[in-house]
Parts: sequence; structure tokens; C-alpha cells
Amino acid sequence: MAVTITNTVTPLPKLKLNTAGKDPIPKWVPPPETQEDLEWQDLRVLDLALLDGTPEQQKQVEQTCKDAVTNEGFLLIVNHGVDDNTMQRVFDLANWICNGDAMSDEDKKEYEWDRENGDWMGYKPPKGWGEKGREDYDHIEAYNFYGACWEKNRLPPKIRPYADEILAYADHMHNHVGRRLYLLLSRILGLSDEALWQKVPGKNSILPHSSYCRFQVYHPLKDEDRATADNILPNHTDHGATTFLPSQPVSCLQILGKDQKWRWVPYRKGALVCNLGDVMEILSGGILKATRHRVCKPPADQQGYERVSVCSFNHADQDLALEPLENAPLIKQLGVQRDSEVYGAFCKAMERGEKIPKFGEWKTLRNKNAQEPTSKFVEINGVPHREHIVGGVKVYRQI
Repeated sequence: MAVTITNTVTPLPKLKLNTAGKDPIPKWVPPPETQEDLEWQDLRVLDLALLDGTPEQQKQVEQTCKDAVTNEGFLLIVNHGVDDNTMQRVFDLANWICNGDAMSDEDKKEYEWDRENGDWMGYKPPKGWGEKGREDYDHIEAYNFYGACWEKNRLPPKIRPYADEILAYADHMHNHVGRRLYLLLSRILGLSDEALWQKVPGKNSILPHSSYCRFQVYHPLKDEDRATADNILPNHTDHGATTFLPSQPVSCLQILGKDQKWRWVPYRKGALVCNLGDVMEILSGGILKATRHRVCKPPADQQGYERVSVCSFNHADQDLALEPLENAPLIKQLGVQRDSEVYGAFCKAMERGEKIPKFGEWKTLRNKNAQEPTSKFVEINGVPHREHIVGGVKVYRQI
């Protein structure tokens, strides 16, 4: 049977940013790639342009996506509508906001996130996400751009003239790249092209509900931390639906393979690194994988460089019930995968009599409790874990 794109999905546009009449900002200079011999993770390459091609090409890209999201859980996306010059501009903005003079100290205080209540909108100071605890320096500084930043004018004054460019990029990632990925995931599950797009993401907002774009910098480790710090950001799964991260040259990101080995994510200029989050694993009954990943200290030849990143987190509607789409043909065919990590934990929670959570509840809890200090180290089935206390409940994270 021939596969066609529904008439609700238009050809992928090319992102254009309006720089006219704006004060110049410094150019971001990409650091050199590492020359160290690392164990890289082979990732499949998804060419989004093939969705505008022949039925055979569309089947090809669908199969590539299926192989990636049911195995590695990570993939590289090319031909996503953002050319190299435009992506350079996005990194210029991210570097200026995180490393430059875009915010005064007063701005940082006024627009700081409300971490304690699970609201991440705004400026994140460099503390709280490391291995130690909430108030310790963690090398990570960021600004989280939610739709409410525009709707409620929650943007520092010097950033406002550039807000249209930030929004245009965030919109492209959510409403164009994200929509095409939902189309592919719908086909993989045997659903209609628009099924997941209509069901999963929130609507009627500049950036729907809790979807957001994060400009972020990982500052170089302090000399006293280089010998002892292994992980800058502990291993985790993302709690949303999908995540897009433009590939950049400082190697820090690792993913956990099915063989329980950690491997480095390779750099590919111009590509998006994409992974699925908890939402897609639960909705698919464990068939689509939310893979554990972590941010490690860079190789020795890159430890003196800033790692600038631009992350797009595509979340679900706040009222979406997190439960499997049991009528999806692929779930009927394969059955739910109770041995998968995220969906397996979901099953155990249901067996304890807990109610099916809505995404908004899940997101707020995850935001509020990331990251609690480590209580102790334990072994589970011979595998070392860190034990954390989250809301009075013991949570174990594999090291």
C-alpha cells in the first residue's frame, strides 16, 4: 500500500531569522573537535526531506526512524530546514545570552526560575544540577524560553529585540520538525498520520503549554573538580515527548546502550541529535525507547572550552493521561514491553494502585525534584545505583 503525506502536513519550510535593524552581537566560535580515541555510538541518520519524496523514499525514512526509536532511542536528523548560517545565528544568540552581556546581575535575579515550585521558566543559575546538591555549583548556566516569556513579557530588556528570532527557531522545532517526527511515530505505531500530533502536544499557545527552548552553557570544570567529577549532569531520561539538540563539537553527551555500556554521541555538523522521552515510551507501551543519557566531562583536549547548547523540549498537553495507546496496531501486534525501563516502572506504579498521572502532574514533579542530593550508593542486581529521596520516596539512578 502506498504511503502519502496527509494534506495537513505542508512541505518543510526553511527557517529565516530577521536580523535587520538590530545591534550586532558577538559571533560564537565553535571549539575544535576532539582528537581523542573515544568509543562512539553509531546513530542512524533520518533525512526529513524524504517525507516529501516518493512512496518508496517515505517508507525508507519510516524504517530508519523505526529502527532508531526501537533500539538506540537516539538518532541524527538532517534536512530539518535550518541551514548552517541560520544555525550559526542561533548559537550566536545562545552564547551571547549565556556568556555575554545580555543580562545584568539584576536581570538574573529578577528573571530567575522558580525551581522550588517546579517552574523552570527564565534564568537558571549555575547550581543545583550536579552530583552534590541543590545549592552547589554545577557549571551549568541557562535560560529557559517558554511561551509565557512572550505572553507575559518575561524577557530581560536587552534580549527583547531578539525575541522574534528565538521564537521563530523554537516554533520551527516544535511545529515543523516536531510535527514531522510525530507523523513518523504515528506511522510506526500503525496510526493515522495526524494521530499523535492531535493527541500529544498542547495547543493554543505561542509554545504549547510546557514545551520550551533552552539556551545553555556548560562552563569548563574548575581545576579542583577535573580529577574527581565524571558526570556534569547525572544520567536520566527526558520526561517530555521528544528532544532536539543541534550537534555541537564539544563531546560531553553519552547514551546507555542495551548492553549497559555508555558510549559517546558523535558530532555531525548541521544535524539535530534527537531522542524520545518518557511520554512516548509510556504511550507506546515500552516499544519506543526513552534512552538514558548523561553529560560527562569532556575529553582532556576539550576541557578548557565552553560547551554551548540549544535544546528544544517538546512536551505533551498538560491533561494528557500517561497510559499506553492500546488500540495502536503495533501495540496489539507486539504487546506491551513490561521489561522496558520507563514503562516497566509505570506498570509497577499501577500495580501498587497509583492513579494514572496526567503529564502536567508528572512534569511538575520531575522538575521540582531534579536534582535531589544523593542519599547513598547501593547495588541492585550487581549494578551500582545512587539512591535519592524524592518527595519521601526512594528513587534509584543507575551510575
